[in-house]
Amino acid sequence: MEQIPHYQDEIDWKDLIKHPEKMFGYSYFYFLVVLVAIGYFYLGNINNAGKNAIAPIMLKDSSAFILDIPLQSPRVLPPVDVAKAGISSAEAIARGRDLFKANCSSCHGDNGQGDGPTATMLTPRPRNFHVLDGWKNGSKVTQIYKTLQEGIVGGGMASYSYLSPGDRFALIHYVQTFAKGHTQDSPEDLKSLDALYQLAKGMNVAGQMPVKKASQVVTKESAPALKRIAVSIRTLANSKGEGAGLLRKVVLDEKRILTSVFHAQKNATSVDQFVRIVSADPLAAGFKANVVRFSSEEWIALYRFLISLSEEG
Repeated sequence: MEQIPHYQDEIDWKDLIKHPEKMFGYSYFYFLVVLVAIGYFYLGNINNAGKNAIAPIMLKDSSAFILDIPLQSPRVLPPVDVAKAGISSAEAIARGRDLFKANCSSCHGDNGQGDGPTATMLTPRPRNFHVLDGWKNGSKVTQIYKTLQEGIVGGGMASYSYLSPGDRFALIHYVQTFAKGHTQDSPEDLKSLDALYQLAKGMNVAGQMPVKKASQVVTKESAPALKRIAVSIRTLANSKGEGAGLLRKVVLDEKRILTSVFHAQKNATSVDQFVRIVSADPLAAGFKANVVRFSSEEWIALYRFLISLSEEG
Protein backbone atom coordinates (compact mmCIF):
# COMPACT_ATOMS: atom_id res chain seq x y z
CA MET A 1 0.00 0.00 0.00
CA GLU A 2 1.32 3.35 -1.03
CA GLN A 3 2.08 5.58 1.98
CA ILE A 4 0.60 9.11 1.88
CA PRO A 5 3.32 11.69 2.48
CA HIS A 6 2.89 13.99 5.49
CA TYR A 7 3.49 17.65 4.77
CA GLN A 8 4.68 19.91 7.54
CA ASP A 9 4.35 23.72 7.59
CA GLU A 10 7.49 25.57 6.80
CA ILE A 11 7.02 27.53 10.05
CA ASP A 12 5.65 25.97 13.15
CA TRP A 13 3.65 28.88 14.52
CA LYS A 14 2.61 27.11 17.69
CA ASP A 15 6.22 26.45 18.54
CA LEU A 16 7.17 30.07 17.81
CA ILE A 17 4.51 31.31 20.19
CA LYS A 18 6.04 29.19 22.94
CA HIS A 19 9.62 30.02 21.95
CA PRO A 20 9.68 33.45 20.20
CA GLU A 21 13.43 33.68 20.56
CA LYS A 22 13.75 31.18 17.70
CA MET A 23 12.51 33.81 15.27
CA PHE A 24 13.89 37.02 16.71
CA GLY A 25 16.84 35.70 18.54
CA TYR A 26 18.03 37.73 21.48
CA SER A 27 16.64 40.94 19.91
CA TYR A 28 13.24 39.82 21.21
CA PHE A 29 14.30 40.65 24.76
CA TYR A 30 15.59 44.05 23.61
CA PHE A 31 12.23 45.01 22.08
CA LEU A 32 10.44 43.69 25.13
CA VAL A 33 12.48 45.92 27.45
CA VAL A 34 11.87 48.96 25.19
CA LEU A 35 8.12 48.36 25.14
CA VAL A 36 8.00 48.01 28.93
CA ALA A 37 10.00 51.24 29.34
CA ILE A 38 7.68 53.15 26.99
CA GLY A 39 4.61 51.84 28.85
CA TYR A 40 6.07 52.80 32.22
CA PHE A 41 6.91 56.32 30.98
CA TYR A 42 3.41 56.76 29.55
CA LEU A 43 1.66 55.65 32.72
CA GLY A 44 3.90 57.85 34.85
CA ASN A 45 3.07 60.97 32.82
CA ILE A 46 -0.52 60.32 31.80
CA ASN A 47 -1.85 63.11 34.08
CA ASN A 48 0.45 65.73 32.57
CA ALA A 49 -0.20 64.48 29.06
CA GLY A 50 -3.94 64.79 29.61
CA LYS A 51 -3.81 68.41 30.65
CA ASN A 52 -4.58 71.19 28.20
CA ALA A 53 -1.56 73.26 27.27
CA ILE A 54 -3.79 76.37 27.09
CA ALA A 55 -6.35 77.09 29.76
CA PRO A 56 -9.85 77.51 28.30
CA ILE A 57 -11.37 80.99 28.32
CA MET A 58 -14.22 81.21 30.80
CA LEU A 59 -16.69 84.03 30.30
CA LYS A 60 -18.36 85.20 33.47
CA ASP A 61 -22.08 85.72 33.67
CA SER A 62 -22.85 89.39 33.10
CA SER A 63 -24.90 89.39 36.33
CA ALA A 64 -21.62 89.04 38.23
CA PHE A 65 -20.43 92.44 36.99
CA ILE A 66 -21.42 95.21 39.35
CA LEU A 67 -21.36 98.73 37.94
CA ASP A 68 -21.14 101.46 40.52
CA ILE A 69 -23.31 104.55 40.16
CA PRO A 70 -21.50 107.71 39.03
CA LEU A 71 -20.73 110.65 41.29
CA GLN A 72 -23.36 113.30 40.73
CA SER A 73 -23.69 116.71 42.30
CA PRO A 74 -27.11 118.16 43.15
CA ARG A 75 -28.47 120.09 40.19
CA VAL A 76 -31.56 121.70 38.73
CA LEU A 77 -32.88 120.29 35.46
CA PRO A 78 -34.29 123.04 33.26
CA PRO A 79 -37.84 122.67 31.92
CA VAL A 80 -38.23 120.94 28.55
CA ASP A 81 -40.75 121.69 25.81
CA VAL A 82 -41.60 118.07 25.08
CA ALA A 83 -43.61 118.90 21.94
CA LYS A 84 -40.50 120.53 20.45
CA ALA A 85 -37.88 118.16 21.90
CA GLY A 86 -39.82 115.14 20.61
CA ILE A 87 -39.26 116.21 16.98
CA SER A 88 -35.99 115.23 15.30
CA SER A 89 -33.60 117.83 13.90
CA ALA A 90 -30.11 117.91 12.44
CA GLU A 91 -28.86 119.69 15.53
CA ALA A 92 -30.39 117.09 17.88
CA ILE A 93 -28.96 114.21 15.83
CA ALA A 94 -25.45 115.70 15.84
CA ARG A 95 -25.63 116.21 19.58
CA GLY A 96 -26.99 112.69 20.05
CA ARG A 97 -24.11 111.22 18.03
CA ASP A 98 -21.56 112.56 20.52
CA LEU A 99 -23.66 111.36 23.44
CA PHE A 100 -23.95 107.89 21.87
CA LYS A 101 -20.19 107.54 21.45
CA ALA A 102 -19.60 108.59 25.05
CA ASN A 103 -22.34 106.54 26.71
CA CYS A 104 -23.55 103.72 24.45
CA SER A 105 -20.90 102.52 21.99
CA SER A 106 -19.08 100.32 24.51
CA CYS A 107 -22.10 97.98 24.52
CA HIS A 108 -24.03 98.73 21.34
CA GLY A 109 -21.00 99.37 19.12
CA ASP A 110 -20.05 102.46 17.15
CA ASN A 111 -22.61 101.58 14.48
CA GLY A 112 -25.36 100.52 16.86
CA GLN A 113 -25.26 96.82 15.89
CA GLY A 114 -24.94 95.49 19.45
CA ASP A 115 -21.31 94.48 18.95
CA GLY A 116 -19.44 96.78 21.33
CA PRO A 117 -16.32 95.65 23.27
CA THR A 118 -18.35 94.61 26.32
CA ALA A 119 -21.24 93.01 24.39
CA THR A 120 -19.94 89.45 24.80
CA MET A 121 -20.06 89.77 28.59
CA LEU A 122 -23.71 90.83 28.73
CA THR A 123 -26.79 88.63 28.96
CA PRO A 124 -28.97 89.34 27.09
CA ARG A 125 -26.85 90.84 24.35
CA PRO A 126 -27.18 94.59 23.68
CA ARG A 127 -29.83 95.63 21.17
CA ASN A 128 -29.04 95.94 17.49
CA PHE A 129 -30.60 99.31 16.64
CA HIS A 130 -30.80 98.39 12.94
CA VAL A 131 -33.62 95.94 13.75
CA LEU A 132 -37.09 97.31 14.48
CA ASP A 133 -38.54 94.18 16.09
CA GLY A 134 -38.37 93.20 19.75
CA TRP A 135 -38.00 96.54 21.51
CA LYS A 136 -38.85 95.97 25.16
CA ASN A 137 -40.77 99.22 25.64
CA GLY A 138 -41.22 100.09 21.97
CA SER A 139 -39.21 102.26 19.58
CA LYS A 140 -41.19 105.50 19.61
CA VAL A 141 -39.47 108.55 21.09
CA THR A 142 -41.65 108.45 24.19
CA GLN A 143 -41.06 104.72 24.64
CA ILE A 144 -37.28 104.95 24.29
CA TYR A 145 -37.34 107.87 26.74
CA LYS A 146 -38.99 105.58 29.30
CA THR A 147 -36.20 103.03 28.77
CA LEU A 148 -33.51 105.66 29.27
CA GLN A 149 -35.26 107.05 32.34
CA GLU A 150 -35.96 103.76 34.11
CA GLY A 151 -33.68 101.19 32.50
CA ILE A 152 -34.87 97.64 31.87
CA VAL A 153 -35.34 95.55 35.00
CA GLY A 154 -33.79 92.10 34.60
CA GLY A 155 -31.88 93.13 31.47
CA GLY A 156 -28.49 94.64 30.79
CA MET A 157 -29.89 98.12 30.10
CA ALA A 158 -29.13 100.51 32.96
CA SER A 159 -30.96 103.74 33.66
CA TYR A 160 -29.59 106.86 31.98
CA SER A 161 -31.34 109.18 34.39
CA TYR A 162 -28.04 110.96 35.00
CA LEU A 163 -28.40 112.54 31.56
CA SER A 164 -30.52 115.67 31.30
CA PRO A 165 -33.92 115.32 29.57
CA GLY A 166 -32.62 117.36 26.63
CA ASP A 167 -29.63 115.03 26.20
CA ARG A 168 -31.92 111.99 26.35
CA PHE A 169 -34.11 113.34 23.56
CA ALA A 170 -31.03 114.08 21.43
CA LEU A 171 -29.69 110.56 22.05
CA ILE A 172 -33.05 109.05 21.05
CA HIS A 173 -33.15 110.95 17.77
CA TYR A 174 -29.68 109.69 16.87
CA VAL A 175 -30.52 106.09 17.79
CA GLN A 176 -33.56 106.21 15.51
CA THR A 177 -31.32 107.07 12.53
CA PHE A 178 -29.94 103.50 12.49
CA ALA A 179 -33.22 102.15 11.09
CA LYS A 180 -36.14 103.52 9.13
CA GLY A 181 -39.79 102.95 9.95
CA HIS A 182 -40.00 103.90 13.64
CA THR A 183 -43.55 104.63 14.73
CA GLN A 184 -44.13 108.34 15.23
CA ASP A 185 -45.48 109.78 18.48
CA SER A 186 -48.81 111.53 18.50
CA PRO A 187 -49.22 114.86 20.36
CA GLU A 188 -51.12 112.90 23.02
CA ASP A 189 -48.12 110.56 23.49
CA LEU A 190 -45.83 113.53 24.10
CA LYS A 191 -48.29 115.11 26.52
CA SER A 192 -48.51 111.84 28.48
CA LEU A 193 -44.72 111.67 28.69
CA ASP A 194 -44.62 115.25 29.97
CA ALA A 195 -47.28 114.49 32.57
CA LEU A 196 -45.51 111.30 33.67
CA TYR A 197 -42.09 112.84 34.30
CA GLN A 198 -43.09 116.51 34.78
CA LEU A 199 -40.58 117.58 32.13
CA ALA A 200 -42.13 120.98 31.48
CA LYS A 201 -41.69 121.99 35.12
CA GLY A 202 -38.05 121.14 35.53
CA MET A 203 -36.88 119.50 38.72
CA ASN A 204 -34.31 119.46 41.47
CA VAL A 205 -32.13 116.35 41.28
CA ALA A 206 -30.43 115.16 44.44
CA GLY A 207 -26.75 114.35 44.32
CA GLN A 208 -25.54 110.78 44.48
CA MET A 209 -22.34 109.14 45.60
CA PRO A 210 -20.79 105.92 44.26
CA VAL A 211 -21.34 102.97 46.59
CA LYS A 212 -17.60 102.42 47.00
CA LYS A 213 -17.04 106.03 48.01
CA ALA A 214 -20.06 105.97 50.33
CA SER A 215 -18.70 102.82 52.01
CA GLN A 216 -15.39 104.56 52.61
CA VAL A 217 -17.15 107.57 54.15
CA VAL A 218 -19.30 105.35 56.40
CA THR A 219 -16.23 103.38 57.48
CA LYS A 220 -14.38 106.57 58.36
CA GLU A 221 -17.34 107.98 60.28
CA SER A 222 -17.85 104.70 62.13
CA ALA A 223 -14.21 104.38 63.21
CA PRO A 224 -14.60 106.32 66.52
CA ALA A 225 -17.69 104.30 67.50
CA LEU A 226 -15.97 101.02 66.68
CA LYS A 227 -13.00 102.08 68.79
CA ARG A 228 -15.33 102.86 71.71
CA ILE A 229 -17.00 99.47 71.34
CA ALA A 230 -13.64 97.69 71.37
CA VAL A 231 -12.62 99.53 74.57
CA SER A 232 -16.00 98.79 76.19
CA ILE A 233 -15.71 95.08 75.40
CA ARG A 234 -12.32 94.95 77.12
CA THR A 235 -13.78 96.83 80.08
CA LEU A 236 -16.71 94.42 80.27
CA ALA A 237 -14.39 91.47 80.78
CA ASN A 238 -13.30 92.89 84.17
CA SER A 239 -16.62 94.47 85.22
CA LYS A 240 -18.42 93.38 88.35
CA GLY A 241 -21.69 94.25 90.04
CA GLU A 242 -25.37 93.65 89.43
CA GLY A 243 -25.48 95.10 85.92
CA ALA A 244 -22.47 93.08 84.77
CA GLY A 245 -24.00 89.90 86.18
CA LEU A 246 -27.32 90.54 84.44
CA LEU A 247 -25.58 91.18 81.13
CA ARG A 248 -23.60 87.95 81.30
CA LYS A 249 -26.87 86.02 81.75
CA VAL A 250 -28.37 87.33 78.52
CA VAL A 251 -25.43 88.32 76.32
CA LEU A 252 -25.33 86.74 72.86
CA ASP A 253 -23.20 89.25 70.94
CA GLU A 254 -21.38 91.94 72.92
CA LYS A 255 -20.64 94.04 69.85
CA ARG A 256 -24.30 94.17 68.81
CA ILE A 257 -25.43 95.08 72.29
CA LEU A 258 -22.98 97.96 72.64
CA THR A 259 -23.84 99.19 69.15
CA SER A 260 -27.50 99.30 70.18
CA VAL A 261 -26.58 101.25 73.32
CA PHE A 262 -24.48 103.77 71.37
CA HIS A 263 -27.38 104.28 69.01
CA ALA A 264 -29.71 104.77 71.97
CA GLN A 265 -27.38 107.40 73.43
CA LYS A 266 -27.18 109.23 70.13
CA ASN A 267 -30.96 109.39 69.86
CA ALA A 268 -31.54 110.06 73.56
CA THR A 269 -33.49 106.83 73.96
CA SER A 270 -35.00 106.29 77.42
CA VAL A 271 -34.90 103.01 79.29
CA ASP A 272 -38.51 102.34 78.26
CA GLN A 273 -37.69 102.84 74.59
CA PHE A 274 -34.63 100.65 74.97
CA VAL A 275 -36.76 97.87 76.51
CA ARG A 276 -39.23 98.06 73.62
CA ILE A 277 -36.46 97.93 71.00
CA VAL A 278 -34.72 94.95 72.60
CA SER A 279 -37.95 93.06 73.35
CA ALA A 280 -39.10 93.42 69.75
CA ASP A 281 -36.11 91.39 68.49
CA PRO A 282 -33.63 90.36 71.21
CA LEU A 283 -31.44 88.30 68.86
CA ALA A 284 -30.96 91.18 66.42
CA ALA A 285 -29.92 93.42 69.35
CA GLY A 286 -27.37 90.86 70.54
CA PHE A 287 -29.35 89.42 73.49
CA LYS A 288 -30.60 85.96 74.28
CA ALA A 289 -34.37 85.49 74.17
CA ASN A 290 -34.62 85.14 77.97
CA VAL A 291 -33.90 88.88 78.37
CA VAL A 292 -37.62 89.55 77.89
CA ARG A 293 -38.30 87.91 81.27
CA PHE A 294 -36.36 90.59 83.16
CA SER A 295 -38.23 92.60 85.74
CA SER A 296 -38.44 96.39 85.57
CA GLU A 297 -35.69 96.69 88.18
CA GLU A 298 -33.43 94.36 86.22
CA TRP A 299 -34.01 96.28 82.99
CA ILE A 300 -33.09 99.55 84.72
CA ALA A 301 -29.95 98.04 86.25
CA LEU A 302 -28.92 96.53 82.92
CA TYR A 303 -29.55 99.74 80.99
CA ARG A 304 -27.63 101.91 83.45
CA PHE A 305 -24.71 99.51 83.39
CA LEU A 306 -24.58 99.52 79.58
CA ILE A 307 -24.75 103.32 79.45
CA SER A 308 -21.91 103.64 81.97
CA LEU A 309 -19.93 101.02 80.05
CA SER A 310 -20.32 102.93 76.78
CA GLU A 311 -19.39 106.22 78.44
CA GLU A 312 -16.16 104.68 79.71
CA GLY A 313 -15.41 103.54 76.16
